[in-house]
Amino acid sequence: MKDLMAIEFLYPWVLLGLLALPVLAWMHRRPRSVPSLAVPSLLGRAHLGAIPARQHSKAQALWSLLPLALLLVGLARPRMPRGDLPDPSKGIDIMLALDFSRSMAETDFRLERKRVSRRAALEYVTERFILGRPNDRIGIVCFARNPFLVSPLTLDHRWAIESMRQTDLATGTGIGWAVMAAGNFLRKDSDRSKVVILVTDGDNSSGPRASEIIGQLVRDKVKLYSVLIGPEMVTPSVAANHDLNRAARITGGQFFQANDTRALQGIYNLIDQLEKRELIQKRFVLWQELFLWPVAAGSALWLGGWIWTRLLRRPLP
Repeated sequence: MKDLMAIEFLYPWVLLGLLALPVLAWMHRRPRSVPSLAVPSLLGRAHLGAIPARQHSKAQALWSLLPLALLLVGLARPRMPRGDLPDPSKGIDIMLALDFSRSMAETDFRLERKRVSRRAALEYVTERFILGRPNDRIGIVCFARNPFLVSPLTLDHRWAIESMRQTDLATGTGIGWAVMAAGNFLRKDSDRSKVVILVTDGDNSSGPRASEIIGQLVRDKVKLYSVLIGPEMVTPSVAANHDLNRAARITGGQFFQANDTRALQGIYNLIDQLEKRELIQKRFVLWQELFLWPVAAGSALWLGGWIWTRLLRRPLP
């Protein structure tokens, strides 16, 4: 019963045709003149057969009107929702710019009560973030002195994660170049929202600073979220004037700090919620079409009625 209540019609206006069925039934049952021949008496003519009874007209109406009603229901396209299906053409584009300098090997983070490197903690929370956004195209740029593409924008998130895990650490920290590269790898012709998430554990030591090239992201309408990780937190006054803070706010993004794995996970969760709104109404419903059932039933009834009236109960000449 609950499933029946969920049935919808793609063309409900077709059902207005059902209002004509009572009129057709009345027209079919109203008295009509029957061709006749006047004879003085019917005595001795019983062998000619019985006069067809008029109640058969009700059966004929049933054979014609009921199939018509079923065909109208089928033309209205009844269907039942079978859940939401993610639309791979929607969502947002996210480029992750991850610091893979040698300082990320420092084991000053904890994961499941064990001391782990900053890189291990970053990979852990990044994997969970990526797998939690199946509708988004996500790419990864890792950087040290220079940025290098690990994964272009893709929906194959498992492959992107595996490529990240196989990336080696290097020397230097070129934050500005990493931001620029991540912005360049976002598709300019896409109508999706575009986001860059930068995670680093140090200050820029090579190339321009992020705030010096942020104009490119502003022109391309790319939002930057910057995350500074490490055991020591910068003071609020320093954070307010931090280059990553200025760059993020210019684009409409935010600046965060994380001194442990739990804080880093919380920041990823917050970014996930901030960008979740782009996925609203980005799904379409998978439908189970039901029109074949009334159409098949109506056709079968019409064929059965035709066989019954035309072949099995042929009228007398």
